[in-house]
Amino acid sequence: MRIALISDTHIPTNLDQLSDELLSKIDGVDAILHAGDIVSNNVLKTLAAIAPTTAVAGNMDPPEIADKLSDRELIRLGGRTIGLKHGHQPHEVQSHYIDRPYDSPEMELFFQLMASQLPDAEIIVFGHFHRPVITHWNGILFINPGAVAPSHGKSSFALLELGETVSARIIPLGKQQTN
Repeated sequence: MRIALISDTHIPTNLDQLSDELLSKIDGVDAILHAGDIVSNNVLKTLAAIAPTTAVAGNMDPPEIADKLSDRELIRLGGRTIGLKHGHQPHEVQSHYIDRPYDSPEMELFFQLMASQLPDAEIIVFGHFHRPVITHWNGILFINPGAVAPSHGKSSFALLELGETVSARIIPLGKQQTN
């Protein structure tokens, strides 16, 4: 089973629409998971036309989106339990780790919170940081596909493949700028 992992589209505030490049690269997937900051309902309509789509609300989603979506989902796909949550936490909590590298000691708090908010998840998909990562923490595979809306000169999504084994990879989009 091939699953497209998408987050932080921010359409139309940061990006006019989903790129043709993204749409062509996710064509043929079995499912799509969107980890929030969708901003426009048209994004979900476009994705749902490609494959069954599950989405959660992000901290930048307006009421017309946020009121229709949960802040977290625990779903079963390809024989695995996947947790989906945007990743934002109360400001007083996330201020301790928000600008830290994923491998910093401060991120331990984030991983603990997400695991407690998505019990039984074998895989946790999140966004919010606009920085892609694929990492293991306490037996859980954490994946941030990065932001579709360009952030710091980069745009990306991820592909998750579930079968006898689990594999995930980050897919860059567009011309990547280096700083």
